[in-house]
Amino acid sequence: MILVYMTLLIAGLLSTVFTYLAVTERDLLKAVAYSAGQSIAYSILFQVFAATDILLAYIAISVGVYSALLIYIVGKTERFEG
Repeated sequence: MILVYMTLLIAGLLSTVFTYLAVTERDLLKAVAYSAGQSIAYSILFQVFAATDILLAYIAISVGVYSALLIYIVGKTERFEG
C-alpha cells in the first residue's frame, strides 16, 4: 500500500514540475518535451488509479498525436518565443 502512495506522490510532483517547466520555457521544442513528460506522469497516475480505458486513450492522444502535432507546428514557425 505504501508503494501506491509513493507512486502517487512522485507522479504528482513530476507532473507539477513538468507543467511549470513547460510554461516557463522559452524554447518551444523543450516546452513540447516537458508537456510530453507531464502527460507521461499523468499516465502513471491513471494506471495507479486503475483507469485503463482512459489511460489507453490518453497515451495515444496526449503523448503521441498532441506532441507530434505541436512539433510539426513549431517546425512551421520560429523555435524560440519572443
